[in-house]
Amino acid sequence: MAKKMKSPEQKADSAHRRSKRQKIDTKDDHLEDGHDSLAARLRDGDCAAAAELVEMYYQRIFLYMRRLGHDRQVSEDLTQESFLNAWYHIGQLKDGKALASWLYRIASNVSKLYWRRHKGKKIVSIEWIDAPEDSIIEGDRSSEYEQLEQLRQTVGQLPAKLKEVIVLHYMQHLTISEGAKAAGIRQGTFKSRLSRGLKILRKQLP
Repeated sequence: MAKKMKSPEQKADSAHRRSKRQKIDTKDDHLEDGHDSLAARLRDGDCAAAAELVEMYYQRIFLYMRRLGHDRQVSEDLTQESFLNAWYHIGQLKDGKALASWLYRIASNVSKLYWRRHKGKKIVSIEWIDAPEDSIIEGDRSSEYEQLEQLRQTVGQLPAKLKEVIVLHYMQHLTISEGAKAAGIRQGTFKSRLSRGLKILRKQLP
């Protein structure tokens, strides 16, 4: 059977998609290489590297704490504690390219320890979130603000383990692999919790 020939438009579209994927892959490679280099400098006790790490990730870790239900002051304290722990335990990081997920793992542990020490403390409303790319919610864009507000409140009421994976994947934009490492669980467990969390959200959201 003769092979079906692609039209010039189809060829151009395929080339564009390949080029886009290559650019994304190249960007990710450069980011990983940068993390590897930064981790090596941190292991050497480079204070400038520590300052770079804080500059790169402070806002992200702070928002992560807010989205886990900590108030603003506690979030600031726990964020600082996370970076101090990272500095003191940098020797435990075996793969410098996994720096981001490793830092989130530390932040997750700091948050869990806080909740264990302050049992019964009220969880505050989570910090504002962006609309997820692989959307949890659907509907008319005119009601997007209202839907996101409802989503924010509903995520805040999820059980801690389910909220953690939802926040890591949809709000902090970690991949399944990165999120699983950050949560300290297997990818299959991460996906399962993600699925359970989404199921609850879809039931509760109009």
